[in-house]
Amino acid sequence: MNTSLGPRRITELVVLFKDFGLKAVRIRQNTPVRSFAFLEVASPEAVQLALQMRNGVMVKGQRMFVAVSEERRGPEYRKNHAEMPDLEPVPNGLPADKGDLVPKPSVQAVPPSTKKSLYAIPVEMRCSFLTQMLRDCFKDLGWLISISKISGEAALLVTDTVPQTPFFWAIHLTEESLRNMQKLFSALAEVESQMPFLAKQEVQRGTRCMAECILGEEGGAWNRCWVLDKVGNLAIVFFVDFGRSATVPLNALRRLDKDDFWTIQPLAQPFLLHKDVFPPQLVVRQILEGRVVQQSQMEIHILKFTKTN
Repeated sequence: MNTSLGPRRITELVVLFKDFGLKAVRIRQNTPVRSFAFLEVASPEAVQLALQMRNGVMVKGQRMFVAVSEERRGPEYRKNHAEMPDLEPVPNGLPADKGDLVPKPSVQAVPPSTKKSLYAIPVEMRCSFLTQMLRDCFKDLGWLISISKISGEAALLVTDTVPQTPFFWAIHLTEESLRNMQKLFSALAEVESQMPFLAKQEVQRGTRCMAECILGEEGGAWNRCWVLDKVGNLAIVFFVDFGRSATVPLNALRRLDKDDFWTIQPLAQPFLLHKDVFPPQLVVRQILEGRVVQQSQMEIHILKFTKTN
């Protein structure tokens, strides 16, 4: 299994992957700003769990990508990969252009294969995960039902993607969602500096708080989050309004437990592209126009989306 991340991160790797039976770590640096690490974990099952839990997480402001090394993909891996639960069938085919979701007119796209690929639904998108998050943070499960009813024409503001899969998080742009965005972000910006930092012993699984969320190259802002776990001096958090997980220092979390900040339901919701997959590069802050065509076969709150732009 290999990961791509910034240099001098071997300590973070050991901490982040220790729960998967980490046996060995080998760093191979390619450039001064990016390096690759090869990890050996306890079992094929541990590999799959590490892919689900660690691929795409933020480590000190940089996104880490986790994949199985090509030379390690033997018959045993393929067997385990095919038997994973909660798989969503979608057609194969990457966009022809490396940087855009939709190929430019001057670029001839490669016709997608008719063969179906199976993709494991990310843990953060599953009903069991979201149900627990809603109970801890919002004390209400109605959001899961309401988001599954969206259909027809839609404009989506992408907040996070799972590279080389069809899964993504986005805000369904409506007058109501725009009002909620303005109201929530204004309230958080106003109180950000007033909220005290949590003591390390106060940070526990299920804690609702706020942390700085980095969105693209334009920097970040303090937003609502939910603590998934503690690993050493780091906390793994889920930003409920963007659908993304990140690793932040324990001493970088601010208190945000007043109910007034949790009356607005999560802004982003899970989707999957109906006929495409996302490129290896992270795609955020892009507006996709198209249609919500149906619900996912495995998780009805995940909606299939067809792009028209």
